[in-house]
This record gives sequence, C-alpha cells and structure tokens, in this order.
Amino acid sequence: MKVQEATYKGGYDIHVLFEDGIGGTIHLNDLVETGIFLPLKDPAQFAKVYTTGYSIAWSDQLEIDAATIYAELSGKAPGEVFSSPNAYATN
Repeated sequence: MKVQEATYKGGYDIHVLFEDGIGGTIHLNDLVETGIFLPLKDPAQFAKVYTTGYSIAWSDQLEIDAATIYAELSGKAPGEVFSSPNAYATN
C-alpha cells in the first residue's frame, strides 16, 4: 500500500489517503510529546508533513511507516497489515 496524500489539518492532525481508497485523519498529539518527535511539538514544523509514498515524514529522520498508519485507519491489527501480500507498495 502506498500513501497517496498526507495533508496537515491543524493541531496535530493529518489526513492520510492510500492508493486503495482507505483514508482518514490520524491524531498525533501523543507522538509529539517525547523522543525524536519532540521537535514536531512546534506547529510550524508539524505542518511541514509530506509523504514519501511509503511513509508520512517531516524529514529524513522523522517519519512514520505507511503500514502502521494503514493499520490504524483500516481497523486491522498490525500483524494483518504486515503479513498481507499488499503490505509493501510496488512501483
């Protein structure tokens, strides 16, 4: 699965759309509170989100894997997504 679109929606919310039509808004309030994602607590930095196709990212060091987001938006367990034959995008 490939991320087609990652759009900043305000606050710490991002709308994500996958090539198969699965999409929705993910809320990342907790993510920006600790660790390497702490710089994203600055709303101006958080708003710079983009997609690599295989992740949503803010830089080469700050990204979230597409399969993780897909599992959350589709309601599937991560094991279902990672073991799926469609878990990795092809060009």
